Amino acid sequence: MTETDRRPGRHCYKCGREIGPDETICAICNRAGMATPSATQYHGTIVVAIVAGVVIMAIAASLSLRGIGPFAAETVSSRASPPDGVLVTVRLANEGTKAGRASCLLVALDSAGGRLASHSVVSPQVGAGTAITFDERIPGLPASPSEVTVSCS
Repeated sequence: MTETDRRPGRHCYKCGREIGPDETICAICNRAGMATPSATQYHGTIVVAIVAGVVIMAIAASLSLRGIGPFAAETVSSRASPPDGVLVTVRLANEGTKAGRASCLLVALDSAGGRLASHSVVSPQVGAGTAITFDERIPGLPASPSEVTVSCS
């Protein structure tokens, strides 16, 4: 007594004819009798393509940022900005060979050196080898700071 295959039939992915459960293409569409790739080969090809794409994007991102920075930043002045903030003037120098923007963190400190508030900001465009001065407000201060520090990267 022979046992019949109970798996559902499939269809040829080129023409739609019904084929066996272990086939991917019918004999009419595969006249040359060439072996079709296995599912492992398909998946392996896709994985290699994805990994290659990620590597290429990482290299492109690295090359596009080369020459920007490092940045030197200092607090020029700070003054009250009612009702609950401080307006800080920052001097930012781009020591790199390409123009770019810096990500800066301004920190308001009390007289004991404790952190009152901090504010993160992206600077305006800074040309290669040049410096700019810009103002930024730190909101939400419970008290007037005794010092404001800035660090940019």
